[in-house]
Amino acid sequence: MKANKIAILWMLAIACGLQVFFCISYLLRYNNHWACDFIYRYNEINCMHDGIDPFDIFERKITSENFRGHDRPDKPDEPEDSRRIVHAYPAWHTPIFWWYGYTPKWICLAFLTFLYICSLSLACKWASLKLVGSQTKDHVVNLLFIIAMTLYSFIGICHSMNYGLLLLGCTLLLYSALDSNHEILAGVIYSFIMIKPQIGVLLFFPLFFSRKYKTIAFSITICLIETCFTAYMLRKSPLELILQIPKIGAPFEKGYLAESTMKIVGPIGQYIVMGIFICLDAGGSYLVRNAKEAWIRFLPAIAFIPFWTYSQPHDWLVIFPCYVFILNSKRKYQRMVELCFFAEFLRTLLLFAHSQKWYAIGKEGIITFLFMAIVFSCYLIVIIDYSENMWIQKLSSKLTIFGKTKCKTIA
Repeated sequence: MKANKIAILWMLAIACGLQVFFCISYLLRYNNHWACDFIYRYNEINCMHDGIDPFDIFERKITSENFRGHDRPDKPDEPEDSRRIVHAYPAWHTPIFWWYGYTPKWICLAFLTFLYICSLSLACKWASLKLVGSQTKDHVVNLLFIIAMTLYSFIGICHSMNYGLLLLGCTLLLYSALDSNHEILAGVIYSFIMIKPQIGVLLFFPLFFSRKYKTIAFSITICLIETCFTAYMLRKSPLELILQIPKIGAPFEKGYLAESTMKIVGPIGQYIVMGIFICLDAGGSYLVRNAKEAWIRFLPAIAFIPFWTYSQPHDWLVIFPCYVFILNSKRKYQRMVELCFFAEFLRTLLLFAHSQKWYAIGKEGIITFLFMAIVFSCYLIVIIDYSENMWIQKLSSKLTIFGKTKCKTIA
């Protein structure tokens, strides 16, 4: 067991080192693109202050002297000029950040940085309570695994000033509100999470199967009120703004799994992949609906956030609780957790190779499937541990990889 611990420590230490090297290289290479996501959001709000729907520019429906649409492979290119680039977000995003239009960029960036620090502090405190307070005592292994799993996406978020880290903080607050039976507060928090529908939609199922109808209703009400505000400012119908949401991101970029499926079955492939992950989410959320802690009930949903749409790094950090749960399972599922450690080591090597243009061994698909193996392991462990269905317990007892161990730690 001691040799096993040394091997795991070396693997995770190498993974962390490669992640640091890659992140530094990334920052140096893409220095000119700093805060690009924030700039798109900032331009979007300023576009609305001018009475223009950014989706109309994003879709090339209208042209503007001040703004131009984000680059898209399915739309004609626009010339590179001094016009500001806009993307488009759901209508209920607008009222929350309407103050962008009255505030200099540096103040907005300073405020977002402050929120980042608060969210990161909350994540560290939450993780320490779940790990240090549990029977999982391998603190060095825990720390290295979390760094290896989160550093790449964390640096990417801080570089682009994406909302991913803020949404992680919101999900942790959502768990706390539900555990404290503050359903109205949970509804307010859930409405914030809905500014990224690809995350919010998946979180609907654990809320629904946990019978948190008040939280769902309050969140929908808030989103509708915010949509009405945006509709009034743009002189458009609220229904029109809601119906345009599926078109905002899907044509622009698709995840690796969807693209691969589309090559086989055609355009419907994207929806097949989305449907599979929604079914896994709904089924898993139903099976663990009676788990005592809220964050356990949400794990089947958040495990698949990076895969069912874009597979982008800024969504990987939101599934941070999955990594904590995997570490908490070391005592019971030794083989499964060792599989996760090994998959992360290989994923880091291939990610590094991919960043260095060694395409022969750094294919994006292999990286995606290795990462998926880690979170799918979390998904399976949650269901086996917390599902009350007897057939699942019988099936897991027949698979040696789920064999529980009485060892105190795996390392």
